[in-house]
Amino acid sequence: MTANLHEQRIGSSLRRSARRFATGVTVAAVRHGADSHALTANSFLTLSLEPPLVGLSVTAYGRMRALIEPGDLLGISVLCESQHEYAQHFAARERGVLPSHLPPLTMAEPAPLVPGCLAWFQCRIAQIHPVGDHDLLVADVLECDVANRDDPPLIFLDGGYRTAGTEVRHD
Repeated sequence: MTANLHEQRIGSSLRRSARRFATGVTVAAVRHGADSHALTANSFLTLSLEPPLVGLSVTAYGRMRALIEPGDLLGISVLCESQHEYAQHFAARERGVLPSHLPPLTMAEPAPLVPGCLAWFQCRIAQIHPVGDHDLLVADVLECDVANRDDPPLIFLDGGYRTAGTEVRHD
């Protein structure tokens, strides 16, 4: 088997295997002139509490990556079940205009957020690391908070959006 065929096989297997890993769903947004640009991301993670750092993986040659550099501001919105349409919209390659029944992203300072999200993070991009076909954004958390709501979080699993199930009890 050639190296290229092996990489294709592993890549396909990795994609199938990763689909079985449940993740939360976020929308990452930046200002772009008077507008904003956003994408749906399930590759968001907490990197450090001291100092407060988060990470986000974005396609190396995608539009979001082309719009950001270290020092730029980034808003991360953690979505709830009722916000699945935001996730679908910002995941599409050709987004067009946000459907009129969805409130627009807030032009909060310093970066845009999804209104009514479960939690949010206002960040400044500190570092960008190339990692294969993606870039890992490392961002300082400037401010973050949790909404006062009990809506279930939106989950991404097996290529689709879901909600969290019943809590597993351990005695």
